[in-house]
Amino acid sequence: MVKKIRASVPAKVILFGEHFVVYGKRALATAINRRLAVEVSGREKGGYHVKIEDIPTFGLEMDLELGKEEGKGKGKGKALLYKDYGVATKAIAYVRESIRYLEERYGIERGGEGVEIEIKSEIPLSAGLGSSAATCVATIAALKEYFGVSGDLEGIRNDAHSIELAVQGAASPVDTAISTYGGYVSVEKGEVERLHLSELNLIIGCVGSIPLSMGMDTKRASEMGLKTKKIVEGVKTRKGIFKAIFDSIFAASDEITAQAIRTIEDGDFVKLGALMNINHGLLDAIGVVPRRLSELVKMSQESGALGAKVTGAGGLDDMGGVGSVLVLPGESGDRIKAAMEIAGALVMEVKTGGEGLKITTENAELEV
Repeated sequence: MVKKIRASVPAKVILFGEHFVVYGKRALATAINRRLAVEVSGREKGGYHVKIEDIPTFGLEMDLELGKEEGKGKGKGKALLYKDYGVATKAIAYVRESIRYLEERYGIERGGEGVEIEIKSEIPLSAGLGSSAATCVATIAALKEYFGVSGDLEGIRNDAHSIELAVQGAASPVDTAISTYGGYVSVEKGEVERLHLSELNLIIGCVGSIPLSMGMDTKRASEMGLKTKKIVEGVKTRKGIFKAIFDSIFAASDEITAQAIRTIEDGDFVKLGALMNINHGLLDAIGVVPRRLSELVKMSQESGALGAKVTGAGGLDDMGGVGSVLVLPGESGDRIKAAMEIAGALVMEVKTGGEGLKITTENAELEV
């Protein structure tokens, strides 16, 4: 048995069709050059041990040393990286379900052997960038390889999607498809098609601070960790109340996605940006755009962006408006980044079409 297995997968952004894809409409998603890795190895003590580290969050935490400094009566302080470990533990739900699923689905028996699972990530949590799917795909891939369970990429994707469904209650196949395959995919009625489209340079702005009112309220922290589930359920409820209206909105989203794919093929970025703006309006209409994300989108548009929209699940105002916006910057990238940073967002420049799942050992890469 190989001593250590490492599975690495990309983050994703949904360019068009989020939420609508859950109901069979088209969506277009792409991998970006941010990754999450799961390392699986043996350990002397039995059972599973999970370690999560290096997951970027954002905001500011001040470690203040009070008192006098050089007799001037000044306190000195140090700015530290903000980490919300309450939210970070949401990854445990996906790891736990991955283990349960694999043991039941494939009859894995560890005996007295212990297993160490370590997660390292460049993907912010609860930001709409596919951290949950990435965790599922990388964990499943690493554990299947570690325990010698044969399979292919499609099998890994199907397993990971089943785990997301079990944890969240509803999940589109977009995120797990991107985490598995990389590149671009379109999804319609649950069918995944890999596309070959040109690379795009985009800006992502993430809002990630947690409301202070959450405090030590573990119930709220748990809700925050499963934000996507709550947002998806809200859309389902509103769709049931306003069925005819939502059917029209969903049909419009489907056409926008189809046109967007042709627009990228044609290299018409002005039109692509306009379609992003329209798609954002539809997401706002179904109730998944909180005030803070809406302000980032409007700020980007006013700063010269060709297009800007919420990406992923969106957010909820009562949970701090956590989520991300996706921007096609055109020639205004520096101005847009500066405006986002002033507004307190974590800003990332990314490229689309990144590489998919990679499985390696300590010594060599394996064929998938």
